[in-house]
Amino acid sequence: MKEGGVGKKSKGERIELIDLAMIDRPVKIARDTIDPERVRELAESIRESGLQQPIVLRPSNGRYEIVFGDRRYLAHKLLELKTIKAIVRDLDDKETVVIRGIENLQRENLTASEEARTYLALKEEGGRGVMAIAKKTGKTYTTVKRYLDFALCSEEVRRAVDQKKISLSTLETLQEIDDPDIFKYHFEMAAQNGITVQVARLWVDDYLKSKAGKFYSDGGSLPRGGVESAPKPVYMTCEACLGAVEMKDVRSVVVCIPCLKKVRHA
Repeated sequence: MKEGGVGKKSKGERIELIDLAMIDRPVKIARDTIDPERVRELAESIRESGLQQPIVLRPSNGRYEIVFGDRRYLAHKLLELKTIKAIVRDLDDKETVVIRGIENLQRENLTASEEARTYLALKEEGGRGVMAIAKKTGKTYTTVKRYLDFALCSEEVRRAVDQKKISLSTLETLQEIDDPDIFKYHFEMAAQNGITVQVARLWVDDYLKSKAGKFYSDGGSLPRGGVESAPKPVYMTCEACLGAVEMKDVRSVVVCIPCLKKVRHA
């Protein structure tokens, strides 16, 4: 059953009421999780006001695959509706990846991993270079590049960033540590203590100085009298001012969350 008069249609595009039983969800879901409560809220909105924006489908093996609009589809199933209004487009795989990627980047509260996977799909499946992705999505070259690099990190590292145990900027600073074991040690310390970029910078600078000292001691031109050995300061983040502070000056304090917030915003 076709419906006309909804916006300007592109070539190979039509608006139809499609039987939900004929629709398949995307093979790769953009979000790590879909909040059931958000789906329920959307279902209630559709029950009261109807579907405000059709989902987008493409024909696939005699059925239809969702290009975007997965939550709207799930809301219709929750309401036990039989059909859904859809824009049906004749799209190949690369076109689908590009359209789906641009739509995904417009979603709220994407995790860093979800955003990174979107750029990676545009690159690997959509056949786009970094500059082409930046132009297509309206992002800067630097933004696309940093998320593509992040997509190559281990699951443990990505999960820590997604859970906001460590910021992406802090991670990028720590990645200047080129020794895998030393990086792992500092990364785990950072994730456990929630350090700032400034503290990470101190850690990295200390590592680079130690690395330079080792280079000279292993055969470089060592200054007369050798390299002066001194205790290395270990820095953490002050919970009150968020500044760097040496571990020896840190004192543990038991404080409830409301009081901690007051201190942070004082």
